[in-house]
Amino acid sequence: MTAWPNTIPDDLDRMLAQLEELRHHKSNQDRWGVIKEWLERHGVEAPDSLPERAELASRIGHGRFGEG
Repeated sequence: MTAWPNTIPDDLDRMLAQLEELRHHKSNQDRWGVIKEWLERHGVEAPDSLPERAELASRIGHGRFGEG
């Protein structure tokens, strides 16, 4: 098994830097999209038991801040 790098690979670091320059408001989902694209491009497959966060409720964004 190949060991994971101890630092961010150069091409991934450049992709993340481009995201920082392009988007004023970046979310974790934006960052994950860049990382996921990099993993797929390099043929890195997700483990079978990769934990996932529960999906957000569909009501998000439909009320004023602090409401339901």
